Amino acid sequence: MTISFDQIGPVRTPGYRNEFSLGRPPFAQSMQVLIPGPVAAGATVQTGVSQRIRDDVETAYGPGSLLGTMLNMARLARPYLDFRVLPLADSGTKAKLDVKVDTLPPAGTWPFWLFGNNRRRQITVTAADTVNTVAAKIAAAVNQRVTLPGDSKSLVDIAIGTAAIDTATVTARNGGTMLNNTTWLSFKSRGENSPLGACCTLTFTAGTGGPDMAAALAGVGTGYFAWVLSPYRDATSLTAISAWLAEQWGPLAMRYGWAVAGITGSQATVAAAGDAMNDQMRVMMALKSSSEPEPFIAACAGAELAFVFDFARSITDVQIFARGLTGREVKGLTGPWETDDVYSEPQRNLLYYDGISPQDAKEGKVYLERVITTFQRRASTGLEDISYLDINGPCIDAYTVQYQRHYVWNTHQNTTLVGDQEDFAEGQTRPQDLHKTLVASYTDLNRRGRIVQDVQSYEQNLRVELSDDPVRANAEQRIYRANPFYIMATKSIVGELAPGAQA
Repeated sequence: MTISFDQIGPVRTPGYRNEFSLGRPPFAQSMQVLIPGPVAAGATVQTGVSQRIRDDVETAYGPGSLLGTMLNMARLARPYLDFRVLPLADSGTKAKLDVKVDTLPPAGTWPFWLFGNNRRRQITVTAADTVNTVAAKIAAAVNQRVTLPGDSKSLVDIAIGTAAIDTATVTARNGGTMLNNTTWLSFKSRGENSPLGACCTLTFTAGTGGPDMAAALAGVGTGYFAWVLSPYRDATSLTAISAWLAEQWGPLAMRYGWAVAGITGSQATVAAAGDAMNDQMRVMMALKSSSEPEPFIAACAGAELAFVFDFARSITDVQIFARGLTGREVKGLTGPWETDDVYSEPQRNLLYYDGISPQDAKEGKVYLERVITTFQRRASTGLEDISYLDINGPCIDAYTVQYQRHYVWNTHQNTTLVGDQEDFAEGQTRPQDLHKTLVASYTDLNRRGRIVQDVQSYEQNLRVELSDDPVRANAEQRIYRANPFYIMATKSIVGELAPGAQA
């Protein structure tokens, strides 16, 4: 084989010459995590355009904005991911909670919790108080700044408190339906009870509306947003996000990604929502009850998934894609107000048949159990299909294709395409050469990545051929994923005498 040089040409003078030439570069895939969400009053960032994050979330996105709060929680959960935001103008009507003080509580210092077990407030009641002054104290406590565990800064919360006569009103700082499906305020938290509960009546008024997500996503750039952590789970918003992701999955874009949303409710309610979906690009993380609102579930659980399935991982580190997720803590979530308000095992099992990923809440923490997509049935037949059941599967597929794209294209680009009847020659590519390179890349993913299996079957089923277009080659391959180990079933036979004990 003749060695070709790019810089050293014919030369007759004696001496040692060298030129440097880049070989095939190592695989490196950048990945970004996108958080769309509304800004609050006082925001300084431009809305409608995806952008790098700002550390001063109150100045950038407005004090108490849902976007800034989600970003802060996601970063606390997994600080080194490449987060980007899509700030949206506030829209819709704001949800509110009226806390009517019916009777004067006993004197003392009493707690209540707002938007999470870690967001404790307290007021001091004196003998001189009235129901009106207690209401004013509750409103003032709502407006206290919050410092979450592991955070170095205190932030304004996502609701503002006001008081009129005997009622404290807690109003969301952003409009929309995002906070409707959560109990905002509790007088109980993981076994601790406050006497304020017996003295107050809570009345919730739901928020309405939301942004035009289809229009909003039109402002997203061309970065690789592998994960979208959405505060919106209404059907219109989810459909718009899925349509946008479908474009990213197209053969010309090849930017594979998933949207994560949070959902709470009874098994029947959540199952009905999941059964209405059928999308391999969507993940619904569920809790029967949660002290944190659904957008916080999306932020924290989504950040954990983005950390595990990070496409920036090297091939020697990517085997985590094929592992089970059971027992991984979702940092930032504390579970329900009362520890026993969780799905039973039979209920969780049912939810896995409805495209829902129930989380495991216990002892004030939340853990991943098994994460699936909402894909449940093949559209052409309507029959059940587990091709994209576990999130591991499509993530392995996407990493495999991206790795092969890098490996094969860097090997064969800028060559001449000829048929298999030609002898091997440097600078030209035959179908059999592409076949060998694809097999080599798959072998790499098997032996170094450990995310695919059965190289022999892959090689036997791989087809590479020339197209009718003289400058194009076509290939068909089958990816045999390595699968997470979730279930072991054992049959134990009892009641027999040991063979040695028999006469």
